[in-house]
Amino acid sequence: MKNSLLLIVVLTVIAIACNKDKFTTEPKVEVKSISPGTVASGDVITLASKYTDDEGDLDSVYVVYKWYNGTAVVKNDTFRYPFSMLQLPSDLRQAELNVTFEYNTNNNAELLPLPGVSLRDTSATFGLVLIDKAKHRSNYSESAKIRLKKP
Repeated sequence: MKNSLLLIVVLTVIAIACNKDKFTTEPKVEVKSISPGTVASGDVITLASKYTDDEGDLDSVYVVYKWYNGTAVVKNDTFRYPFSMLQLPSDLRQAELNVTFEYNTNNNAELLPLPGVSLRDTSATFGLVLIDKAKHRSNYSESAKIRLKKP
């Protein structure tokens, strides 16, 4: 009896552990890093992340910008970009995803402009949410804080 109960517990733990890595209908995103740590006017910010989506039908990328005054959020904006703007094949079930921004300029058409530039030194975080064609929403994943230097 004791051995059969132990076997059931072990099989249950294995089944749960195996299901954690499965693809889901809802996209999943994880921000891995953001660089550089201090950004001046004209610098390029890279938000490195990865995603999974069972159907590979991503439609939109929502980028959430949060500006801080110490620990308090003083500005919070969300911007939608079409997934095609990232120039990744549309049918990938998983991929590394780099979203790049240009701080305080709009010189490069391949980079996303970073609106809402602060008039003083501040810190900021950047988060991602993915939406697929069936309107399934991913989890929210946010970067560490970086320093934005005033223009």
